[in-house]
Amino acid sequence: MHTMNRRPSTRYPLPLRVLHWGLALLLVLQLTLGFAAEYWTTRKTSDVLLALHFRLGILILGLMLLRLTLRLASSVPPAAEHLSRWRRCLQGSAHSLLYLLVLALPLSGHVIWVWMGADRTLFAGIQVPALFVPPDDETGRALAWYVHVYGAWLLSGLVVLHVVAAWHESLQEHAFVARRMGFGRSGLDQSETK
Repeated sequence: MHTMNRRPSTRYPLPLRVLHWGLALLLVLQLTLGFAAEYWTTRKTSDVLLALHFRLGILILGLMLLRLTLRLASSVPPAAEHLSRWRRCLQGSAHSLLYLLVLALPLSGHVIWVWMGADRTLFAGIQVPALFVPPDDETGRALAWYVHVYGAWLLSGLVVLHVVAAWHESLQEHAFVARRMGFGRSGLDQSETK
């Protein structure tokens, strides 16, 4: 009996790639909505934008939980061998912080939203559960606000660094990140054509 000896793919599975790019677009939109509501619009427009911001945040939280579940259940390409150990460590830390922030921001936003007594309806009468009753002491609300606002600025900075690092990587001869995320030919494809 003949078995084919194939090397593992150098690309992430398609569902993870779709979620990556979908979440990337939604995060840019979400950050723009949040900053516009906070700094660039009138109070009336701000209220409308914040309602959209809340709904989009819940969608992002759900998609991020799905992405984490798929990531843990999927076989993914090994880390980049061409990077030094400290760069791999830095890359891993940055990705972990991105994941943490993308989860923490919707959760802190939910806390703020519940504390405000705002409408938690998503669509067609479906409501996001409150999960808690706000106490008289507003320390929790203030803490959630700090996490949400400063986390949004930190996430914005990390997204910019992530894009710059990915762009720089894509210009390199090995273009490791570009191949992993679905651009160009995978390492397996290239080795089979030689």
